Amino acid sequence: LALFKVLKRGKCMAVAQEQIDAAIDMLISMVVMDLAKEQGCSPSDFMPKFLKSHTASLLYDEKQKYWCYGPSYIAEMYKKEMAL
Repeated sequence: LALFKVLKRGKCMAVAQEQIDAAIDMLISMVVMDLAKEQGCSPSDFMPKFLKSHTASLLYDEKQKYWCYGPSYIAEMYKKEMAL
């Protein structure tokens, strides 16, 4: 069981890798639902496109800690990536 320390309300807490992975998966689901709605397609059609993006790969990069940000921030990152 891999544990990581994160700050919550100024206190350091141990968080299992499985909890972080679950948070990332939920975050991706929320981002995909929002972006799919904006683009007029179904989340199931949009999910593979999002998962192939650099933005999605950053979410799983423990050093980057992008999983700490909210879905709106991640959606904006994705939109900027796709604009390049």
